[in-house]
Amino acid sequence: MQAVTLTLPAESLVGVRIPPRELERELRCRLATALFSDGILSGAAACRMAGLSKVEFQHLLGEREVTQPLAEQDLEQYLSNFAAWKVR
Repeated sequence: MQAVTLTLPAESLVGVRIPPRELERELRCRLATALFSDGILSGAAACRMAGLSKVEFQHLLGEREVTQPLAEQDLEQYLSNFAAWKVR
């Protein structure tokens, strides 16, 4: 996998209210959640970008109130599963 380096102007980070030791992790998480929410990254790719497990990433999405895109076929499957479960 190829790594991408993002260079930000130092002046753009003046006044950032994130401790320097947490800045990279926070930026990775924010970028991953934004790209995932916009449908640009898959869930697995967003987890890798954020450096989190699937469960940790799902928790992060919930904390930040990030909606998760849902394909029509996934919705149909969820509804079918729910209907089958409800009948039991």
